[in-house]
Amino acid sequence: MRRGATLGLLLAASLPAFASAGEAKLQLYVMPDTQAWAWNQGGTTLEAWRAVAKALCRERQRFALVLHTGDLVDNPRPVEWSNALSVMRELDACRMPYAIAFGNHDFDNHPAPEPAGDRGWQQLRGQLASQPLERGPSGRSALHPLTEGWFVVTADFMPSRADLDWIEQAVRARPGARFVLLSHQCADATGLFAGPALAWCRELLARSPAIRSVVSGHWLGARRESWKQARREGAPPVIALYQNYQHVPALAPWGVVIELEPGSGDLCVWSENLVDGATRHPDATSEAVGWVGASSDRTCFSGD
Repeated sequence: MRRGATLGLLLAASLPAFASAGEAKLQLYVMPDTQAWAWNQGGTTLEAWRAVAKALCRERQRFALVLHTGDLVDNPRPVEWSNALSVMRELDACRMPYAIAFGNHDFDNHPAPEPAGDRGWQQLRGQLASQPLERGPSGRSALHPLTEGWFVVTADFMPSRADLDWIEQAVRARPGARFVLLSHQCADATGLFAGPALAWCRELLARSPAIRSVVSGHWLGARRESWKQARREGAPPVIALYQNYQHVPALAPWGVVIELEPGSGDLCVWSENLVDGATRHPDATSEAVGWVGASSDRTCFSGD
């Protein structure tokens, strides 16, 4: 058996006991882009990120999986990779499983016009305990077990045809299963990102109705979150969840909680500060990005 598959099975065995289809709801925590926290914007955000990781460990039995939306770092410098590794290892210490999307800032040569190289990201990923069940050809797309009949599949930032074929095959190979797609850039404040650059994601969702929701980050201006159903061709609507709090130090402790009922696929989502327990962040502003606004209300969607 391949090493990745072995580690993936160990990960599945570590999921909380309540995470089985037809039983109680399970929760996932979405850790939005942490690029600004990796270089410690404002002088406090790295420790705020670390405090979130410690809070996740204190509530280890509450969460089935952490979803990181990508951009672990801002600029691929050794100090930022080191900071990111130190925080993610906080999750390893309590055996909290996680999936990590690959973001545009994670390329070795960011911000070059033609992104290339993933040595820094791959080195960090290889030092972490939580590993996927399977990986796609690039090593940046991956499959993670969530609970009985559910998986999380991560897509590379701009996946190759080989990676997309691998994702579709991973879905087809599991008839009756349902999937969450974790991609750095696919969902946005409008639902699904428009334009030719993201056509791959819309086409993947149209061809794969078993993918029931998509979770994304990526900085898209002052709008910090949007949770809605998005139309897709030839398939039921997909639940598109976008969130990103970067560049606003006051929001560094905030993330998003997804509550999923595995049997029905019903889903609720809300923002939450795990450090102090608040569930609606106030208006927050930043000179860099302007008005941000208060968080959205708790929102629920039918899985039908």
